[in-house]
Amino acid sequence: MTDIKKDDSVKTIKVAGQEIAINRVKVKNLHEVTRAFTPFVAEFERIVKAKKGMPESELMALIGTFTDETVILASTLTDQPPSFYRELEPLEMLQVMQEVVAHSGDFFMRQIFMPLKQLGAQLALLGTTAYYHSTKSESENPTS
Repeated sequence: MTDIKKDDSVKTIKVAGQEIAINRVKVKNLHEVTRAFTPFVAEFERIVKAKKGMPESELMALIGTFTDETVILASTLTDQPPSFYRELEPLEMLQVMQEVVAHSGDFFMRQIFMPLKQLGAQLALLGTTAYYHSTKSESENPTS
């Protein structure tokens, strides 16, 4: 008989002043996890194939369309309730989702590697652009 190594590792991050414990994907939460990410990935792949890429405006619309699924995924794999995630700023939620996916990377990589790779590139550009605009606004309008 083969021994199965049990992985109970929990990763902790801090977002919006709150410690969040991130758990790995397990069989007990597999249904909720796949239910949450499968529609997003299917629609993402459809748009990318149809348009040979993902326009930034459509990416934001896609993320907005699947907000409920993202909240379900985050609350399924962490110790925070859906109400916590609904109050986060979009970039904070992006940070949580990056950490959730990274912590169960083996699962997500096997399931959605290419779409996530494409999405990651788009989100990195979006995050960099948002950061640039937020720092530009602060330097143009000092609040002192």
